Amino acid sequence: MGEPLDLIFSGSFMNKPNIRLIDGPSGRIETASLLCDLLQPMPQQALLILHPHPLHGGTMGNKVVTTIARVARDNGLPAVTFNFRGVGQSEGVWDQGQGELVDAFHIVSLMVRRGVSSLCLAGFSFGGSIAGRLIQKIQNEDERVEVIDLIQVAPAVENFPIDPVALGNVPRTVIYNEDDEVVSPEAIGAYIKAVDAKLIYSEKGGHYFHGELTRLKDAISSHYLERRIV
Repeated sequence: MGEPLDLIFSGSFMNKPNIRLIDGPSGRIETASLLCDLLQPMPQQALLILHPHPLHGGTMGNKVVTTIARVARDNGLPAVTFNFRGVGQSEGVWDQGQGELVDAFHIVSLMVRRGVSSLCLAGFSFGGSIAGRLIQKIQNEDERVEVIDLIQVAPAVENFPIDPVALGNVPRTVIYNEDDEVVSPEAIGAYIKAVDAKLIYSEKGGHYFHGELTRLKDAISSHYLERRIV
């Protein structure tokens, strides 16, 4: 068995996440929240984080996902993440990114009903692509909430491309390592140019930021401070 989710997210028994099973479009969705609770009223501003590909070991306990969640928590930004369908205790089966997008929008809608009106999005790999696609769905279907920031860590833009129009005017930042073994520099370069994203770049760390999580944490923390989100 792996580490308990409270330790994965908090690194200690302090500031434990709220683990909730939420009814979703394809059955129950397993969620984790820091500094908030999906069953209670929430602050106006919060972050939703999306995890990597479910068929390649991606879960909400992924180390990049939990690093982002800890940065948010340490800076006072409530954060929510969840397991896509078929992962952990989330029910349903892999749906080629379509059902996963529906699930993400379902969680956003719940956050909005709980009081969130300013939403930050972040995603890693597959989750980065779904986060980009999610913006357009939110803008088309829920005018009660505004997406104010998007962070995409090594987004999987080759296998799960994003229509540049879908991002609207949302400020976007891509974090990428040159030695990424999953997403090519050419694909990232073309995507950044197409969507006019800010790039935070390093030569090492690979796709999974091996040995580089502290640098990732510092980059994300600086980003949120610079944008005055925290």
